[in-house]
Amino acid sequence: MIKAKFVILRHGETEYNKKHLMTGKADIPLTEIGEEQAREAGALIRNIRFDKAYSSNLQRAFNTAALALHASKTQVHLLNADGTWQIEQREAIAEIDAGYFTGRNHKADSEIIKHKRGYDIPLPGGESEKQVVERVQKFFDSEVMPRLKKGENVLVVAHAGVLRMFEIVGGLQEAPADGGMLLKRKRIPNATPVV
Repeated sequence: MIKAKFVILRHGETEYNKKHLMTGKADIPLTEIGEEQAREAGALIRNIRFDKAYSSNLQRAFNTAALALHASKTQVHLLNADGTWQIEQREAIAEIDAGYFTGRNHKADSEIIKHKRGYDIPLPGGESEKQVVERVQKFFDSEVMPRLKKGENVLVVAHAGVLRMFEIVGGLQEAPADGGMLLKRKRIPNATPVV
């Protein structure tokens, strides 16, 4: 049996995270703390030799991946000749589109709090969790699984919502029936690798 490692990692902290703002597909940079979190993640992944690294197409995920790979000091085989990292950016693993709620406080905004939640109910002007699962599933099936079957180690740096959807894709959680809500909505910490 081939033993491959699939490591998923949420990006480091952003200003939107600190202020409880829905980020969605807004391209918000890492804070200094977020950059440090990414470097600390690098120390945690140093013993895994990655064959492939992916990030979403948003800078907070890409920069987390680059900082973590650099800080690991063991991933130099993923460096290009010009010193940039071989990190393939994919829109398929970008955060759920928060639509009209982007940039608004999800803990205090009454419209967000009152919004009916459900697996197949999109955020106003945005996406549903079901739509995100569909795009993450396609990415996993076409990109990640073939590499894992060959014994390759894969790193994916994405977003909290996407990491929750990976739990459904990976069979760790069932998709809600009849438009219900995800049963486990645990907090996904910034820049903490999960193997």
